[in-house]
Amino acid sequence: MVSRVMRSVTWLPLLVSALLLLAGPVRAGSVLELYGDENVGTAGAQFLRLPVGARAIGLGRAYVACAVDGPAAFWNPAGIMRTPGLGNLFFSHVSYAADIDLEYAAYSWRRQNFGFALTGSMLRSGEILRTDELHQEGTGATFNANQFVLSASVAKSMTDRFSLGGTAKLYQENLDEFEVRGLLMDLGVLYYTGLGDLRVGFAVRNFGPDLQPGGTPPSLGPGYATPLEFQSFQAPTSGSFGLAYTWRLGGRTTLLTTSDFHHPTDASESFRAGAELGLAERLLLRGGFETNRLEGGLGAGFGVNLARDEWRIRFDYAVSDMGAFGTIHYLSLDLSPLPDGRRRR
Repeated sequence: MVSRVMRSVTWLPLLVSALLLLAGPVRAGSVLELYGDENVGTAGAQFLRLPVGARAIGLGRAYVACAVDGPAAFWNPAGIMRTPGLGNLFFSHVSYAADIDLEYAAYSWRRQNFGFALTGSMLRSGEILRTDELHQEGTGATFNANQFVLSASVAKSMTDRFSLGGTAKLYQENLDEFEVRGLLMDLGVLYYTGLGDLRVGFAVRNFGPDLQPGGTPPSLGPGYATPLEFQSFQAPTSGSFGLAYTWRLGGRTTLLTTSDFHHPTDASESFRAGAELGLAERLLLRGGFETNRLEGGLGAGFGVNLARDEWRIRFDYAVSDMGAFGTIHYLSLDLSPLPDGRRRR
């Protein structure tokens, strides 16, 4: 009787993950699209929503329950407590259309029951041609539009299964002579249920006061009243709830399944799901999807694990089709010290 119960418990995560993976595309596509449309376009600072990490893209952005590596501070700060080694370095690069680049770097470390992370990200536009009502093809002058985020995260293990994390981030946007600056917060929870490898994650990102642009509004021309100041706008706050489970398929082969329900305040809800096949602890093959996205709903990629001298190194690559914006390629590098027993002498 006991063994029968244990077998049922063992298969419970598989049943949950399978139901989410199978039901997600149908239910999310037909039901979730009914909600959130009235809020589309009500938040600014969309740079804060741009994802980082090729592994997360390859998994369809279903990452809140498996963010236990370099970009944990971005997806779920509670995952900092599960990062490999006592310290971790992470770098990510994305090139979008129109010479727009997204760079992200993070350093995280753990001390006893606490974890910490410092991160920085930057979106660079390159030179933009200035136009006006008389020079639609350009005046010959250029300007820049850049956005930056600096953040600090703290996480704590409440038990050996449950951890909490929080992030404070300083956001700044520069558009020619105008700028936006604000302080925002993230909160995250990560819980290992004890049912095999099943874990549950929850995160709320980018919540805080409205953002107020600074600078003098430009004149609208004769006959129009020039506003005294810019109108404030909301940050792109979002919440995600997810499950993840790693299956041991025999030998050194594993299969990670992960799924998220994502709720942004300025768009429709979406369902995310992905899978990662691990071969010999070296090669990782990934695929995932997100519903209710006109572009970038499908992602795929791979990762390679290497051990070099005293370091564990993982290189990740992902690709996503952004429709009219073309195919986007994501690159990231994750480094952490190897345990003493695995270092080369």
